[in-house]
Amino acid sequence: MKMGAKQELTQKQMLSQAQVQSLNVLAMTGDELERFVQREVEDNPLLEQPDLTAAPVSQTGGYRVSLSRSSGEDEAAYRDIPAPERVSLRDHLRGQLDERALSAAERRCMCLLIDSLDEQGFLDASAQEIASVLQIDPVIAIRCVERLRSLDPPGVGAHDLGDCLALQLQRQGKSNAAFERLLQGYLEDLAAGHFQKITKQTGIPRLVQRACMEAIRELNPHPAAAFREETAGYVVPDVICEHADGEWQIQINDRWMGSVGISAMYDRLLRTDDSPVVREYYAERLAKARFVLSCIEKRRATLLDIARRVVTCQEEYLLHGGALRPLTFRQLAEEMGVHESTISRGVKDKYIQTPRATMPLRELFTTSLDTGETVSQAQALQMLKELIAREDKACPLSDQALSDRLQKQGVALARRTVAKYRESLGIPGAAQRKR
Repeated sequence: MKMGAKQELTQKQMLSQAQVQSLNVLAMTGDELERFVQREVEDNPLLEQPDLTAAPVSQTGGYRVSLSRSSGEDEAAYRDIPAPERVSLRDHLRGQLDERALSAAERRCMCLLIDSLDEQGFLDASAQEIASVLQIDPVIAIRCVERLRSLDPPGVGAHDLGDCLALQLQRQGKSNAAFERLLQGYLEDLAAGHFQKITKQTGIPRLVQRACMEAIRELNPHPAAAFREETAGYVVPDVICEHADGEWQIQINDRWMGSVGISAMYDRLLRTDDSPVVREYYAERLAKARFVLSCIEKRRATLLDIARRVVTCQEEYLLHGGALRPLTFRQLAEEMGVHESTISRGVKDKYIQTPRATMPLRELFTTSLDTGETVSQAQALQMLKELIAREDKACPLSDQALSDRLQKQGVALARRTVAKYRESLGIPGAAQRKR
């Protein structure tokens, strides 16, 4: 083996520190940008934030682009809306009790039962366990459990999902011995469409099983869902898009755009000082201030360009509820002449307010299928959903039949892919859809 030194000349692309910082600013959300600007203003006396004022509006190729959000009347259109106050499940249940008709032991028992409910409204403690904890007569505990199970919403106080559905059927007067047996012992098999297995083990006819499934579809498996105490979330869109007179009006919802600049007073004081230390400090702070401003301007321009191209591509979806057209990060990056990672950072955690809804900007991107035609996954999902909606309910289409139908429409999807898409839409298999 020969040992020796060898020189090779290679090229390697490296991002400068300035480029990395610029990309980091691009990836920032509005709140993160605000904190970034505040830190820079506190650290650099040459940067200042004057009072927010309405910035001029420029016309660009049929798009009216507002460079900053103005104060005043326009502010009201984007105010956060507080969530209405909700009554908790426990308060709702206690409000249904007539405490005057309850003994002291019953009141204690009912309060413990209500406090023992889980997030779904189910009770995982038995009457005997409650009686042992409170040291009361088990008969009292059993009576209190039954009283809890009679309260609204129907299904509260059940021991499990099958018991919850059975309670609701009893309340509707639709319960019978066959239904109760199916719900208590064969709920999973019923949901999976294992009708033959159930009939073999129980003797319950398939017709009765289908009737039970039809009744279950009208029930609520989560009786406590409407009473969950959730913290209201607020989403502030980074981009606001409106469509009027055949044109898109795109606005960056960023109060700091155009409101950060070089302080004329500090610039004059530092620039006229002859001290070498001050002049060095001035040059360093001025370069940093200009760099921060350029990063903000570049973020604004990139985000505007992305939003303009995206809403143009997905106009049918945003205005008329059609399917999303194929649009990938790579495709948009090639159109804009930038790297794919720039698009990824530009849409990261950004929300866009559109005539359709306020949604993550990333949701307006979708991949295309390898079908020989420009068909997106969203379009394929929509076509699949329409095929199932039009099928004969007495003889629903299998996944293979759906694959064949889509193939005739120019969308080549394998049977397994059809099954995956169907499940993503929350649509059961052919056996469960049969009526």
